[in-house]
Amino acid sequence: MMTKAQPVVLSIDDDQFVRESLANFLEDFGFAVLQARDGEEGLEVFAANRPDMVLVDLRMPRMDGLQVLARVREISPETPIMVVSGAGDIRDVVEALRRGAWDYLIKPIQDMNILLHSVQSCLDRARLLRQNREYQQSLEESLDKLHRTQKEMIHSAKMAALGDLVAGVAHEVNTPIGVCVTASSFLAERTRQLRDLYEKGEMKRSDLEKYLTLAEESSASVLTNLERAAELVQSFKKVAADQSSEEKRSFELKSYLEQILVSLRPQFKRTPHTVHMDCPEGLTLDSYPGAIMQIITNLIMNSLIHGFADGLPGEIFIKVEPVGDAVALSYRDTGVGMDKEQRDRIYDPFYTTKRGSGGTGLGMNIVYNLVTQTLKGTILLETSPGQGAIFLLTLPRDPELPAGPTAPDDA
Repeated sequence: MMTKAQPVVLSIDDDQFVRESLANFLEDFGFAVLQARDGEEGLEVFAANRPDMVLVDLRMPRMDGLQVLARVREISPETPIMVVSGAGDIRDVVEALRRGAWDYLIKPIQDMNILLHSVQSCLDRARLLRQNREYQQSLEESLDKLHRTQKEMIHSAKMAALGDLVAGVAHEVNTPIGVCVTASSFLAERTRQLRDLYEKGEMKRSDLEKYLTLAEESSASVLTNLERAAELVQSFKKVAADQSSEEKRSFELKSYLEQILVSLRPQFKRTPHTVHMDCPEGLTLDSYPGAIMQIITNLIMNSLIHGFADGLPGEIFIKVEPVGDAVALSYRDTGVGMDKEQRDRIYDPFYTTKRGSGGTGLGMNIVYNLVTQTLKGTILLETSPGQGAIFLLTLPRDPELPAGPTAPDDA
């Protein structure tokens, strides 16, 4: 009686004595052995029982061993097949091995221990191959799950950044709008008072002059604050649209960087830190503004959270220069800098020194992927403890065009 723990071997041979000899020997070592008299019967037994291994003779009626070998390989390529045949021609050996036989023994077998060793080796090899496939499949599933999780976290991080931007801009816009409401209400009240004086016939020239002065000042205040609010809203609309759409378009870099800095102004409002930007006028890119917005935002937030963690006033310098068909963007902060481990691992996904403070470790990984993959550029880091950090980015003006010369422009 076969048990699940017993390896099952199918012996296909037209010689009954050989079949029974092999069966008796292998059963003594714990194998369960099935027998078949020829190739066709062997395939039927194989299909019904799916043994762990097949021993097959070459010369048999109705269907020879090579045909059995081919059919078994089609049905179950992972099942080991050993040819045990009295045909000792080297051409038969080569042909059998070429068609997928795992081993070849010549009858009569003088030392049955050789058979045992070959059977055990084939089964061990099959087990290792099966385990390797299972491990590989498990690894591929884990990697696929990791990639999906990473994409979800990156998307969540981008949406969280957009949410912070919305909250910050809403808070920032609230101030000029509040000033406009106050000034308008004050002007409306003074207008009502002047009308009352006019209707009673008590309005004097001085009352009108005071009102006109007040109206001029209030109108100027309303206009100034509405322009400020409009600037914030327009910057937010462009930056938010670029961040969510990820579309390629032509844009002027300096004005776009200014819009990004305006949208990030709430992040600096209550800090002692300052940002300096140096970018030539008229430098146009046909690229992905959303990616550039995300890069600048993540770099600045990295400086605010990590670089200026000591609480001392810090400065950020953003400098852009044209370099052939590309632009060189230098980002430098005067923060605490990084040690060797932080420098070597800064672009690793999920690496963060602020794990307990809500850091995801994806900010700089997003920067690296956007620079190298989306924008087809390069990014280098220069830093040491106490010396701040410098990120040197080289970005093609059009990521979809072949790379051109990188000599600095003379213009």
